[in-house]
Amino acid sequence: MSKGASFMQKHTADQSRLNDVRNEILDIAMHLDARETEKRRQRAAERALKVRRGIEDHFESRKLATQFSEDDERLHHFG
Repeated sequence: MSKGASFMQKHTADQSRLNDVRNEILDIAMHLDARETEKRRQRAAERALKVRRGIEDHFESRKLATQFSEDDERLHHFG
């Protein structure tokens, strides 16, 4: 085999390994990005649920306060 052919084979093998490493790094980066995106989505869903529960609690408290006030008025008037 000539020196030129040997150099080309080594160069091609090096390029192939470099491409393999580059692809593996890209796969890892994409995986990490997907995990981070999923974590952000999950945190947003948890915040939305907490807000919704807070709103429901607020209206439930107002409803109970109104009911207690009405009950208190009835007791005051009808003894």
